[in-house]
Amino acid sequence: MTRFLINWLLAGFFLDRSRWFLWVPVLYAVGIGAYYSVLWHPSLYWCGLPVFLISLLFFRFVRQREGLLIPVLSLAIVTAGFSGAILRTEWVAAPILQKKSISMFTGIVVQKSAGQKSVRLTLAQPEFELASIPDLKTVRVSTRSDVQSLHPGDKISVKAVLLPPPPPAYPGGYDFQRDSYYKQIGAVGYTISRPEIQTRDAVSLRAQISSMSALLRDKINRYILKNSTETSAGFTMAIMTGDRSHMPKSQLEEMRNSGLAHLLAISGLHMGMIGGIIFFAVRLLLSALPILALNHPIKKWSAIVALIGICFYLAVSGMSISAVRAFLMISMVFLAICFDRTALSLRNLALAALLILVFLPETLLSASFQMSFAAVFCLIAGYERWGHLLILKSNQRGVLRRFTYYFLGIFLTSLIASFATAPFAIFHFGQFSVIGVAANLIAVPIMGFWVMPMILIAFCLMPFGLAAVPLELAGDGISMILFIAHYASGFTASVLKVGVLPISGLVVLILAFFWFFIWRHSVRFLALGAAPFILALVLIAERPSILFSQSGALFAINDQKYGTAASTFRSERFERERWTQLLGIQEFERLTNWKTPIFRCDGTGCVYLKNTKVITFLNNAHTIKTDCDRADILISRVPIPKGCRNPSTIVDKFSLWREGGHALYLDEKGNARLETVNSLRGDRPWVPLVYRKWLEVNR
Repeated sequence: MTRFLINWLLAGFFLDRSRWFLWVPVLYAVGIGAYYSVLWHPSLYWCGLPVFLISLLFFRFVRQREGLLIPVLSLAIVTAGFSGAILRTEWVAAPILQKKSISMFTGIVVQKSAGQKSVRLTLAQPEFELASIPDLKTVRVSTRSDVQSLHPGDKISVKAVLLPPPPPAYPGGYDFQRDSYYKQIGAVGYTISRPEIQTRDAVSLRAQISSMSALLRDKINRYILKNSTETSAGFTMAIMTGDRSHMPKSQLEEMRNSGLAHLLAISGLHMGMIGGIIFFAVRLLLSALPILALNHPIKKWSAIVALIGICFYLAVSGMSISAVRAFLMISMVFLAICFDRTALSLRNLALAALLILVFLPETLLSASFQMSFAAVFCLIAGYERWGHLLILKSNQRGVLRRFTYYFLGIFLTSLIASFATAPFAIFHFGQFSVIGVAANLIAVPIMGFWVMPMILIAFCLMPFGLAAVPLELAGDGISMILFIAHYASGFTASVLKVGVLPISGLVVLILAFFWFFIWRHSVRFLALGAAPFILALVLIAERPSILFSQSGALFAINDQKYGTAASTFRSERFERERWTQLLGIQEFERLTNWKTPIFRCDGTGCVYLKNTKVITFLNNAHTIKTDCDRADILISRVPIPKGCRNPSTIVDKFSLWREGGHALYLDEKGNARLETVNSLRGDRPWVPLVYRKWLEVNR
């Protein structure tokens, strides 16, 4: 029986030999994921060891046993991903600010994002007056000063309050410090003086190139603000330059809750629309000239012009991950046309994914990368199997039939993309949009037939100062999309909040998903066997009973019987919002209004009774001795002396400062398990130095 199963598996693998390449980016991603899952910082020596071992295996065994070829090659790809992440981490290494500082400094503006209340400036090559600040490569600060005369490429001087990049809001949450590390942003903060221009000449070649791109985006943004309505300006900037900072928070929330947030990110939809409009417009014009249409490959010429057009669009988009991924995919479509190849295929998508992961391995962990590739992969896989039937039906006679199948295609596309991105939306945001399919069915045609053509015309006329009319027309279409988002998000069940999906369940789901869709023969049905494991991992996933922020100013209790409540609504708003996503709730109650017999507060702190455990929250040092005598678990905003021996778990001011936010898990028997932000990250270069030094001492 075992031999039969092995032969059946091998037969399926070799029948799908043409699909083997699709596993290359998957295996490479496994290696990258392995790098980010370890709790120590692998040195460069690890890059050579896998190569040595695989070479030894190859020359010793593979020559004699061909059956080992596939496992060895798979191992080689996994270790290549691991090594690639190491090399990328070392390549971008730069100093990081470790504590709050106030200093006068100079820097070159490389990016300017115009928000509604403040302007965010990204400054390169900063030089600080305060000697204790390290030589940071990039600083990002926000300012409320009038900086209309300030442009990318200017060297300015300003006084600012500088802070280390923010840590995750809870253990296992999105790592902003890691994201800043790979962007070489060593500090964030806000200005306390008006920025003064020193010179308008960028120093280095890299700064000049970056400044030229940012200056172009800044000019486009200023033109949009001048010639668009206040309602549509932020949306227009988002789809033209990738800058969403000018969109009101209410609009962003409504777009997200209605499932239309993907219309704001410059991704495959926008890049495909721009490229497609250029391609068909140029081909239509060339086909009007018989001498060209009959004697020259005008289809290939149109593809080349469209490729140049999306290159420009990428340059002004800010080159986000979604934009780069879309550019690679769409450019492969036009290159395939030039070389008489299949335009859309999983092989092209796999190549685009591999290119991004090789050069930017950290993007594997971003929601943008995961959701965009998941959506495109499912769409190509779905239409690869059943798309030809839809095309044959839509090409039959009758305008009404064509429009019917067009909207059917939009419906199926929205449905497939929604299901493909739902696990990632749950994992990153603890929610997904239920009404998104219906909203997309109306909004996407408006975007494709109205907004994007006007945006393309605006791009073409903007150098001549004649883009006001197309921007106004695009604004009318954008207003309709915003109305759809507002109406759809108003439904009570428009967004389903379920809490964050555990990473183990997501990984198993992704691998099973790839297994099912990459293979085309019966072997792919083995992926269905992963369903019970995925369900079990989701059902046994724990939610923290108590969450404590790094500052100690905010804590929250999650009780299965009495609900969830937070200690304050005055501060730590961002952390509180992230906690609601983790727990899958709309909002916390106020602990001051939480009428339960198991919780009480006074002027010195609070006491929470849970499964015979006494948990105290201490605000000051006056009752340390009393709490040390009665508490099983002690959480304190002040330092706790070493003589406090009764509590089995102690979290004090120094623990929070050193290890970041805490999450406490309590089971039905009263057993406690503590997780911290930094204990789940380990000794990594983006983790604060104080924790890494503490690890060295306590090893």
